[in-house]
Amino acid sequence: MSVTEANIEVTAIPLTDIEPNPDQPRKFFDEAKLEELAAQFRSVGQLQPIVVRMVGGDKFQIVMGERRWRAMHLVEGATTIEAKVLNSVDDEQAFVMGISENIGRADMTLMEEAQAYADLVGFGYQAERIAEMFGKTTDYVRWRMDLLNLTTDIAELVAEGKIKADFAWYLSKLTPANQKVAVTRYMKGDFKTETDASTFAQALRMKENQEGFFSEKELSEKEKEDKAKERKQAKGKVDQVERAGTLLEELAKLTPSELADLFEGEVGKHLDAVERVRKAAAEAVKKLRKAKAMSEAKQLTVRPELKVEPEAESEGEEEPSEAEITEAAAEEPSEAELAAAA
Repeated sequence: MSVTEANIEVTAIPLTDIEPNPDQPRKFFDEAKLEELAAQFRSVGQLQPIVVRMVGGDKFQIVMGERRWRAMHLVEGATTIEAKVLNSVDDEQAFVMGISENIGRADMTLMEEAQAYADLVGFGYQAERIAEMFGKTTDYVRWRMDLLNLTTDIAELVAEGKIKADFAWYLSKLTPANQKVAVTRYMKGDFKTETDASTFAQALRMKENQEGFFSEKELSEKEKEDKAKERKQAKGKVDQVERAGTLLEELAKLTPSELADLFEGEVGKHLDAVERVRKAAAEAVKKLRKAKAMSEAKQLTVRPELKVEPEAESEGEEEPSEAEITEAAAEEPSEAELAAAA
């Protein structure tokens, strides 16, 4: 299903004779970006025509280029816009062409992209075909559509860029009540990193499924004594870790020259030792982060009536940049994580 418009003549059409496609997947248009484009039109003119199709006899509907059409309305004195008119384009073709134009744009929100893929499924497309059409993986398409499981208020926060992509996906796997629990903490700034937020959401998911949580069985007196000893030993080990951390902080204050002189002939040996500690510490941090999230999730009392109250925006707050959105997309769950959470 392809529509060729390379050889179609460009014509000037009155702005008032053109209407946007109501099924356009993109609903948000950045006013500042529109004004930038309008300034370009004022300076050098319209460099690329929009694409339209005939509807209702003497009216035209936008297939591609609604952003340019909106920007032209901002140009003083502009009454027409250059366009290519396609014939025999049905609703499905127009919709797919509109998605093709917008997928990957920085100002297309996560929720708009998710809804666009879902609408294609409504046309009978499979996730595998959608992925092939837009150069995505099948898991990526399914992951995006999962976002449609978010509650309305949380979906709005995602669309506004106040919740990052990775955390949003983990939220989508939770019940509505737990979504609100996690987002309320997120908006209050309870998490130091995005990873902490996602890990907490994962722990809530585990709690919902009762996977990997603490045993609820009643311990015998002997088992309680053994558990107390284990905790005391563990605390002693953590105390040793803190002492080791202090020593490493002292080493870090020395210059390479001072370390070379201090460990003359044994620098490699000590480097290997510290490297082993670093790797073990990284693994311990990862597991402790998950343990912290599990502990917090286990102690939560879910309140279904809880409302998400976004924190007040600071002055001068900007929309996420294209680089940030790309980085967020790169942090998607792996195929193994997707399978485990499904």
